[in-house]
Amino acid sequence: MSEIIVPIEIAAGTYWVGKRDPHSIFHANPYLRVFRGTDPQSGRPNQFNLLVDPGSRSDFAVVSTKVGSLIGGMQRLSAIFVNHQDPDVCSSAGLISAKYAPNASIVTSEATWRLIAHYGLPRDKYVSTEKFKSGLRLPTGGVVIPVPTPFCHFRGAVMLFDPETRVLFSGDLFGGLTDQNAEGIFADASDWRGMRAFHQMYMPTGRALQLAAEAIRKLTPKVEVIAPQHGRVIRGEWVDFFLDKLERLPVGLDVLEAGEDDPQVLQAWNDVLRRVLETARMYLGPHAESRLAGNEDLEDVLRFDNGKPILTALGRWAVGVAVNGIAAGEPPNVANAIKQEALVAADVLELPPPDLHLEEYDTDDGGGPLV
Repeated sequence: MSEIIVPIEIAAGTYWVGKRDPHSIFHANPYLRVFRGTDPQSGRPNQFNLLVDPGSRSDFAVVSTKVGSLIGGMQRLSAIFVNHQDPDVCSSAGLISAKYAPNASIVTSEATWRLIAHYGLPRDKYVSTEKFKSGLRLPTGGVVIPVPTPFCHFRGAVMLFDPETRVLFSGDLFGGLTDQNAEGIFADASDWRGMRAFHQMYMPTGRALQLAAEAIRKLTPKVEVIAPQHGRVIRGEWVDFFLDKLERLPVGLDVLEAGEDDPQVLQAWNDVLRRVLETARMYLGPHAESRLAGNEDLEDVLRFDNGKPILTALGRWAVGVAVNGIAAGEPPNVANAIKQEALVAADVLELPPPDLHLEEYDTDDGGGPLV
């Protein structure tokens, strides 16, 4: 595992400089971004060294060694960016600022600063992201763009986008637990289980994730690499893969309100699923069950007992995912019949409606408006 001892370049001039304990499943990910360019005023070559989410004091020895190998020492840091206040994200910032890089700016949101100031950080080095909504201009001629993500998972959480490399430093968003058998620092489909568990534990509501996803999709140029504070780095096709999944994930209050711990409620949702499958078999035959069994989004909330599918958690969300998966690609009359069965069954049992959207019929009967 070379990542234990050496920095890894994840994009041009962008390095993962974190610590990896091979016996752990929870890792912090500090990053170093080295900007090189020309000073707009003097015209001389310039360099700006930005440390993103410096990590905890327990990781400091490894992080400082890797940073030193890249730029010659922590004293050459120009700025430290902090996504939010948790100790695993930035408790080393006070040490770095006081002893190693006293001239480095501290870039973060006002809500985050109010808390991390208690690490002993100097007020005169604080740079508020709220004052630079369109981007912070760097002395190299480059720019970085703060992207607020309130309540992901902290009120003051803010991502940082580097349009030159298309890297998005996302903080806790897109972070996750990492399988001990995972190799390397780049994510693939196997990371979804750990990411899902992490977000359902720490994110307060799905609406926060949806707003963050909207903000990410609006960025130009399009994001090509997501560098989260925990878990593994996301790049290429996996950016859209995880973005789509997180946007639909029930978390925090969504999970609690679903009554996942109530056996009677879960049994009722299983009855809804039973009725849906009975209707689906009329149209699709055995394909109904096979689509259910092959749905990766349900792997942690659905089991088969002697061939019978049984929901084990998150009934409302699971039924919505199951029904949408079964009906996917079918003609509107078939898809709507299956979805209507789910909606009617939930209503009969006084359950909240699952998240389903009825298909629109493509009608062209040549008729005009009634007058």
